[in-house]
Amino acid sequence: MIRVVAALLLVGCTSPILPADPSPEPWTPPPWSGDDDDGADDDDDHPVYDPWVVHAVRLTTTEEAVAALRVAPRQWVEADLLFDDVEVNRVGLRLKGSSSFQDVDRKPALKIKMAEYVPEQRLHELERLTLNNEVHDPTMMAENLGYRTFRENDAPAPRTGYAAVTLNGRYLGLYAIIETMDDDFMEQNWPDAEGGLWEMTRSCDFDGDCTCFDLQETGRNYDPAGITRGCEAVARSGIGALDEAFDRAAVIAYLAVERAINHPDSYSYNLNNFFMHHDPLEDALSFIPWGADSVFTYWYPADRANPECVPLHLDVLDTLPRGLLAELCYADAACGDELSAKVADVADWMDAADLVGQMERTIELVEPYVAAETHVNWTLADRERRVACFLEWTRERPDALRSRFGR
Repeated sequence: MIRVVAALLLVGCTSPILPADPSPEPWTPPPWSGDDDDGADDDDDHPVYDPWVVHAVRLTTTEEAVAALRVAPRQWVEADLLFDDVEVNRVGLRLKGSSSFQDVDRKPALKIKMAEYVPEQRLHELERLTLNNEVHDPTMMAENLGYRTFRENDAPAPRTGYAAVTLNGRYLGLYAIIETMDDDFMEQNWPDAEGGLWEMTRSCDFDGDCTCFDLQETGRNYDPAGITRGCEAVARSGIGALDEAFDRAAVIAYLAVERAINHPDSYSYNLNNFFMHHDPLEDALSFIPWGADSVFTYWYPADRANPECVPLHLDVLDTLPRGLLAELCYADAACGDELSAKVADVADWMDAADLVGQMERTIELVEPYVAAETHVNWTLADRERRVACFLEWTRERPDALRSRFGR
């Protein structure tokens, strides 16, 4: 499955950026949502978030700036960006990541801010780019297809793309472009309201005063008390808070997709990796997933040997949630039935959208870029094994979900 010969060819390749589409076969992706009038994938409408293109991202900066990133990796430095054929000069560049963090001399995860030094500067109308290094995901598919599953099943989530990235001419590797949690994201998902966006801190839940949520972005109609009312409603009404302070349908969808795609490192199961958005016009909170680089088969660390295609840590179907809202929903008959029905709907969508076919197409797209990786936490042999398991697990998942949830 993995074209090892590609690695040999790339060793002697003088150009650090590979062709934009290494898989020339004509192919039309199936519709992702039955609600689309034209059956098209809406993400393709934005030039950055086309899942079937690997963008060429060239970053150039001074040696002094690189040295500064070695000392203070999360401080902005000035760089020039060439995104495909679009030049954006004097952008802000810094490193990001926690468990995925790598220093600037390896394969750093990156944030790019267009207007850090030039006011109002944009790239295709975007203020920022978030480039995840995927060092824990040999398949290079988890975030792309995981967030897509959230979005296409009525839960707001970031859009994604792919980029082959160089820094001062050195090929860093293949990256996942993840839509940044900012006012552009709010405008995309809540164009009439925007509102406020908060990020959780580790082990953050709705059983306190909500001070564990860090405000990340404000937009039109921002209400600073929007997040607080969520905790107050849970304390006052328990499961009734879903109707009082949350977008019930969006929360149920979020909880259902967490279960369907096996996202243990999430709100429900680890009180981790999520944002909250408050829609001030509806006075309703919604979850936004994050950190989805281990969804589906959840094999971590990436190079750990495993003879069977099963999650090494756990399958969320076989564990109880830690998140209070999830716990309350599972314990409530009406909410539990609604959640089970939504999980079964996600299973049907996985078949109807040919999710396995999307994975096979993505594998063909990214293989030549992955073959040149040098600073990831896995080998090409690890990747070959993981990809095979990823496909096998996903092929079997819809029937497993329908069997569990009675459809």
